[in-house]
Amino acid sequence: MASALALAARAGGDVGHAHGPDESTPVPGAVWLLGIGLTILVVVLVVWQGRRGGEYLRRVRGFSRNARLLILRTPFSGLSVSIWRLLFYLYLLAAGHDTLFVAQLASINWIAHGLSVIPSGILSDLFGRRRVFLVSYAGNILGTAGLILAHEPTALLVLAAVQGAFEGGHAIVGPPFMVEQSRPAERVHLFSIGGFLTVGAASLGNLLAGLLPVAFGSLLGLGTEHAGALRASLFCVLPVMLLSALPIYLIDERWQPIDIRRWWKSLESYGSIGMLALTEGGAGLALGMTAPFFAVFFARELHASTTAIGVIFGVGSLLTAFATLLAPLVVRRLGRVRTVAFLKFLGVPFLVLIGLAPGLVTAGILYVLAIILIGGAFPNKALTDPIYSLFSMEVVKERERGTTNGIMHACSEFPMGVGAWIAGPFMAAGNWAMPYSLAGAVYGLAFLGFYAYFSRFASVRAVATESVSA
Repeated sequence: MASALALAARAGGDVGHAHGPDESTPVPGAVWLLGIGLTILVVVLVVWQGRRGGEYLRRVRGFSRNARLLILRTPFSGLSVSIWRLLFYLYLLAAGHDTLFVAQLASINWIAHGLSVIPSGILSDLFGRRRVFLVSYAGNILGTAGLILAHEPTALLVLAAVQGAFEGGHAIVGPPFMVEQSRPAERVHLFSIGGFLTVGAASLGNLLAGLLPVAFGSLLGLGTEHAGALRASLFCVLPVMLLSALPIYLIDERWQPIDIRRWWKSLESYGSIGMLALTEGGAGLALGMTAPFFAVFFARELHASTTAIGVIFGVGSLLTAFATLLAPLVVRRLGRVRTVAFLKFLGVPFLVLIGLAPGLVTAGILYVLAIILIGGAFPNKALTDPIYSLFSMEVVKERERGTTNGIMHACSEFPMGVGAWIAGPFMAAGNWAMPYSLAGAVYGLAFLGFYAYFSRFASVRAVATESVSA
């Protein structure tokens, strides 16, 4: 990993501060060979595990058709979102927008996302996950295409809100649906495999995000960091998004609509839902100050090229994908709550130190460790995030799951928008240490509250439910 980061540093270390990465920076072939080699290693190890008849293969064979379709969708989702999140804000900077505008756009996107998820969660409980997903995802694709085509700042801000709102509509579908399409004894593996494939695809997406501007820049006769090359690269996201929607379309969901009064009366898990909402609120506020702008920080503060950023992000996602497969082993020893809380706490110092890093290699190593333990904006999730999602679905009733997931998303993403708004002035002034320090403090407090509340009774409830159902 250190050698990859060193190569990335040489790829973008001599870039001017004011104008982003130098367009003439060569792309080292060793960087791409390393990234491709690591990706092949993931595939080889997974196939080897399967041929030995490992536990994961046995679990997958027992999944229902709908569960397999959900698993099939996850790589496309991770691939499209990782390319988008790495390149889009860099494209805006290359197109002439300043850092403060980028922060405002991110803030509006996350706030709109947060405002839409609670209504979407309620609708999915009432009318089914599949319908809500397909309508919302269609709107998301249109909003994404609009952001690529638009130029005017006002239009970009409006489209960012549209995209965020429709993203919220389909974001709530995954965890409730995965729980409903699986047996209690196999859920840890289902969520872990889904997390592995999402983050593994994100590692490939991050590497592609570094390669695509090189390819399109050469094809169009533009520099690698030119807005035109970045914009052409973003168009590649759209067909991958369409592929991501197909497995959901093929799912056979026999949803029984319920009366709104019956739904309201069925809500009982107020304490658990409230604590999950508080945890998500603190984590969202912290991540909003940092996660949407990791690429901007590396490009503007550390002068990294798009290629270097793609390699660093790809290494982080790849190692997280491997770590995610080990999550069931940790859960077996520590339990769900302690696994989530302890590893999140362990990642806080690395998050804080990113903003104080003296150079690209140091920042890259800290970023990788922070992503593995804390995570970031989807699809850059931590190794414990699949377990956390599973736990949040198990401590509430079946008819509360869509609503609970909607509340959790709202309480995460609305504060993420607030966090992005807070970080904007610090970013514009070149003070990156303050947002990272504030984020670390808030994140630590959020999961301290999570551990204090759920370690007493909610983890026992989840384990007891699994034991009875197994």
